[in-house]
Amino acid sequence: MESTKSYSVDQFVEDARTIMSSAADDRQAIVEQLIPLVEKVVWNDALMDPARRTESPGDRPRYIHYQDPDGTLQIYVVEFAPGMPTPVHDHVTWGVIGVCGGAQRTTRYRRVDDGSDPEHATLELIDEEVLERGAVYPLLPPDDIHRIETVGPEPSYSLHVLGTDLRRQHRHIFDVETGKVTAVEGRGM
Repeated sequence: MESTKSYSVDQFVEDARTIMSSAADDRQAIVEQLIPLVEKVVWNDALMDPARRTESPGDRPRYIHYQDPDGTLQIYVVEFAPGMPTPVHDHVTWGVIGVCGGAQRTTRYRRVDDGSDPEHATLELIDEEVLERGAVYPLLPPDDIHRIETVGPEPSYSLHVLGTDLRRQHRHIFDVETGKVTAVEGRGM
């Protein structure tokens, strides 16, 4: 599909806000309704509008499109530099991620232990694939453990539509080989 502006970023934000208010706490319904909208908006180059770009020390560059004051909805694009993959992590919230530039290797995991030890987890590989512009996938806890890595020499970009402000969120980083779980708060991945 060719890059287009037929579905505006502003319209997407309004549609996402409407879905959030109408679906209330039904995470599955919210994600299902957002997926086809994310599939459309990832083709809009305005997602990477330089005027919306922010950079913070220790964090990846972002293009912020919406942050609900109550922390229940965030919409932004993350820039992933080559050679700087995320650690394996969770979001502990619902979300939809759509690739809107470049190519990303997305590796998804499932936790297979009973979760009784907060410092240890056994993860099982669910899927690993290279996703290009237009690819979209849901995040629904507990199946939200993943890793993103740019493939190729240029940065890649993905739209993140999330059900909470990750700057306030308690999350986890997982070491797949050792099973070590590190609790973290905030973004910075």
